[in-house]
Amino acid sequence: MKQIKILFFSLVLLVTGSSLLWAGGADNKTNWSAEYISILNRNAATDAADIAMYNPAGVVKMENGLYANLSGHYFPKDYNNRINGQDFETDEPSIVPGFFAVYKKDDWAGYFAVSNVVGGGEVDFSNGNATTQFAGFGILTAANAGLAGAGVSSPFFYTKISNQRLEAEQIGLGYTLGGAYKINEMWAVSLGVRYVRSDREMQGNITVSPANSLPGGINAPLTAEVDFESDADGFGGIIGVNFSPSADWNIGLHYDTRVSLDYEQTVHKDNFGILPNLGISNGGERMRDLPAILAAGVSYQVIPALRVEANLTYYFNQDAGFKDIPGTPRDESAVDNGYDLGIGFEYAVTDTLKATVGYLYTDTGVDAKDMTPELPELDAHTLGVGLRYQLNQKTNLTASLGHVFYQDASYVSSATGAAITYEKEITFVGLGIQYKFF
Repeated sequence: MKQIKILFFSLVLLVTGSSLLWAGGADNKTNWSAEYISILNRNAATDAADIAMYNPAGVVKMENGLYANLSGHYFPKDYNNRINGQDFETDEPSIVPGFFAVYKKDDWAGYFAVSNVVGGGEVDFSNGNATTQFAGFGILTAANAGLAGAGVSSPFFYTKISNQRLEAEQIGLGYTLGGAYKINEMWAVSLGVRYVRSDREMQGNITVSPANSLPGGINAPLTAEVDFESDADGFGGIIGVNFSPSADWNIGLHYDTRVSLDYEQTVHKDNFGILPNLGISNGGERMRDLPAILAAGVSYQVIPALRVEANLTYYFNQDAGFKDIPGTPRDESAVDNGYDLGIGFEYAVTDTLKATVGYLYTDTGVDAKDMTPELPELDAHTLGVGLRYQLNQKTNLTASLGHVFYQDASYVSSATGAAITYEKEITFVGLGIQYKFF
C-alpha cells in the first residue's frame, strides 16, 4: 500500500509543476497581447500600451496621453500523449485576457498591466495520459506483489487500468506597476515591480481491475482519487532600458527578476491518504519559483511604410532552483535555460491600416523524458499574422491569428518500458482594442 501511495503521489506533483500555455520558457509565458500575437516580436516596440510588458522603458516614446489596452486570446488546444501507439488526448480550449494602461507626460510615463505570466489554461485528459498510465502501472505492480505474497496465483492478478481521468487548471496572473523616464532623445530607463498570484487545481482518478475476481473482494478493483488545489504569490522587479540611436533605429531591453513562489496545498479529496503519508498534508508547501527573464529587441524603420523587428528572450531556468521530485519518472531539476528567437515585419497598407507577420522559434530547455505530460514543454516554430486598424484618433483595433508548429519529442520510460511521444498543436486568435482618453 505504501508503494501505491508514493507512485500515485507522483501524479499529483507532476501536474502541479505544469504550465499550460504556448509562448515562453518552461514556466514563463509571454503571449500577453493581441499586438504580440500578430507579430510575435515586441521587445523594441513603442506604438501601443502593451509594451508596458515588452519594452517598459519605451513607453516614453509614445505621445502624451492616457491609454488603455484590452486584449483577449482564444486558444483551441490539441495535446496528445502517444503511448505504445495509443493516443491519450485533450482538446480543452483556453481564453486568456490581458490589460495594459500607460500615462505619458513629456519626459515621464507610468504604466500598469495585468497579464498571465505563469501557466494559464486548462487540460482535460478524459481517458488519462502518460501520468495516469505511469501511476496505474505502479498500482498494478504493487497490488500484484501483495497478492503474490498472500499466495494468490497470477490468473487473478490485476491486469488493466479500467478507468482513468485527469483534469488540471492553472492561472498565474502578474500585476505590474512601474514608471519610465526619458534622459534625452537617445536614452530612457524604467523601473517596475510585479506581484504574481498563481492558483492551480487538479482532479484525477485511476481504477485498476483484476483479470478474475476472487471471492470476498480480495482483489476487487482499486480506485485512487485526488482533488486538490494550491496557490502561491510573490514579488519581482523589472528594469528596462530603451536606446534610440537615430529616428529609424530603436533598441529595447528589460530584465525581469526571479519571483519566489511557494505553493501551499489544500486537499479536498485523497482517498489513498497520499499527502499526509508524505508529510505534506493541508498547509504543506512546495517551491516552484518563476525564472528570471532577459529580453532584447531591435527595431528598424526600413522605409516609411515598413518596419522590421528582431527579438531574443532568454529564460534563466537553471537559476530558478527547480527541485527534483523523488519517485517520479522525470527530473525537474534537469531543465536547461531556454530562449525565444524571432523576427517580425509591420507594413502600413494605408494611413489607418497596418499588416503584420512574425516568426518565433522557441527552445524550452527541457528533454523529452523530463517533460510534463499534461503540457509537454516542446520546442516550436510559431507563425503569426495580424491587422491593426486606427478607427479614429482615439481608438485602435487589432485582430491576429497564428499557429504553433511543435516538434514532437519521444523517449522510452525507464519505469514502464513504454514508448512515449508527446505531440501538441495550437491555433490561436487574438482581438484587442486600445483607447486614448486624452
